[in-house]
Amino acid sequence: MLKKFYSYSELSRRTGIPETVLCRYVKGDVLPGEDTARKLWESLDRIEQFNQVIYERISVDAYGYVDTTNIINDPLILMRASHHVMMRFAGRRITKVLTPAVNGVPIATSIAILLEVPIVIAKRYREMGVRDYVEESYPSGPYMASLYVPKNAITSRDDVLIVDDLIRTGSTVQALINIVRRSKANVAGVFALVSIGDECVQNLRMENPFPIEVVASLQPAYQRELYA
Repeated sequence: MLKKFYSYSELSRRTGIPETVLCRYVKGDVLPGEDTARKLWESLDRIEQFNQVIYERISVDAYGYVDTTNIINDPLILMRASHHVMMRFAGRRITKVLTPAVNGVPIATSIAILLEVPIVIAKRYREMGVRDYVEESYPSGPYMASLYVPKNAITSRDDVLIVDDLIRTGSTVQALINIVRRSKANVAGVFALVSIGDECVQNLRMENPFPIEVVASLQPAYQRELYA
């Protein structure tokens, strides 16, 4: 992905790996060993840190609402986020990816394709033709919202990765966690691109034993800076 923006000579200088070897890696002619791959990933991540890429693409309006459109519509960012998940959740069993409609769908789909597992979309309404649902209601501002997942879309044999683009208060993520538990499945972890502040994520971590990974935390001062 970085080869689209950097020359082989620049990547070689940053990583210490000869240009000819990098060329073979990029083309897929040769695969690095595990140790080399990890060191290469770490050195490439220092060239262009993923959280900084997210910060540069976020926009905030005068009311403090965050727009992730420029992130979730970029295939390179989706691909990078998917590989980020593979690194952070390596060794954990994941059989399904669960996401709320609608903005979480692009990133969750990209992750599910890379992991080669099914995606389950929690929708905000019931669909004709589906008789039984697992339903979870949660506070959303001054109102109560609901998420619906077809019954048996998640079973007791599943280990589910919950994915969303943005964690604002944590209530949507907690509702998804409750859906997984009511389906008698296991939550493998939670992944989000952006959170508003750290408190909501810290609360989720305190209340749950599984890993919760967030790429970029947007602090209130940084929100004002983005809008300005």
